[in-house]
Amino acid sequence: MKTILLVAITFFFMSCENKAMKKPPNLISEDQMVDILYDMMLLNSAKGINKQLLEKTIQNPEQYIYNIYNIDSLQFVESNAYYTYKSDTYKAIYEKIEIKLTAQKKEFEALADEKKRVKDSIKKIKNKLKIDTLKLRREKLFEAKLKRSSKKSDTLQKQPLK
Repeated sequence: MKTILLVAITFFFMSCENKAMKKPPNLISEDQMVDILYDMMLLNSAKGINKQLLEKTIQNPEQYIYNIYNIDSLQFVESNAYYTYKSDTYKAIYEKIEIKLTAQKKEFEALADEKKRVKDSIKKIKNKLKIDTLKLRREKLFEAKLKRSSKKSDTLQKQPLK
């Protein structure tokens, strides 16, 4: 009984052996993997915002990315599995992606702030012009009333008294 238990435990530990994942022959470099995963994240986000527009523009987003980077789906899957197995490397890849996303977010926020600033300044100028034109209208109306009233007084003065 002890020998059967000992053999079973031995087989159990042998089956738990840490088998290293072999490097695929057509491994995508880490930097290119960062770019590919980054673009995939952007396309997946775009699907969530306006899927119909994305589908009109790009028929198959994943295939589009594969074509851009000149890879195939098998090469991507093998490389992704390899990097996933090497968790430290995969973590570094995702940290690089996060840095790129943060940088792009700051860039878009700066553009949005600039657009808002321009829009506000245009609005401010329009309001100022509107106020100026209203002021000019009031002044013209006032001057016209003064001219009319002065003409009336002149005509009254020139009339002979009875």
